[in-house]
Formats: sequence, C-alpha cells, structure tokens
Amino acid sequence: MQQQSPASGQDGLALLHAATCLAMTDFINGHHCPTLAHRIVQQLHLLISHPELAETASSRDTYLLLLDHWQKITAQLLDQQKARVRTAKFH
Repeated sequence: MQQQSPASGQDGLALLHAATCLAMTDFINGHHCPTLAHRIVQQLHLLISHPELAETASSRDTYLLLLDHWQKITAQLLDQQKARVRTAKFH
C-alpha cells in the first residue's frame, strides 16, 4: 500500500491553496518579511506543479501570475534588507 504525500489529491490541493492564502493574508496584514514572501513563492511552485492542476489551465495560469508577482516582492524585500545592512555598517 502506497502512502500519499500530504499535498496529493484534491484534498491536498485545497490544503496547499488554503495555506498559501493564509501566508498571503499574513503578509498583507503587515508581516512584510522576506522569509514569508519566499515561503509564498515556494508554495506557489508546489501549487503549479501539483498533478491535479494540470487539468485546469485557468487555475495554473493564475498561480503563474501570482508566482511572478511574489517573486518580484521577494526580490524587492531582499534588496531593501541588503540596503539596510549596508547603511547600518556605515553608521
């Protein structure tokens, strides 16, 4: 008997989607942390590669747009963090 991974099947897809939405909500509510943004990017990658999503092009396209958006946010936050570290070294 094979064990399914936690994110396999329709229930796993719904759980992964819910976890991603929760992480986005945390971020929007003021937790603007590069680590959280990176976790959202990782979860979007998992959603895009989920086997159940192969049959739903519109959902996959939406997740791809979200992935692009969150990759930009993550890069921007990392750049801001690096700038703060450089500024702190000079003070």
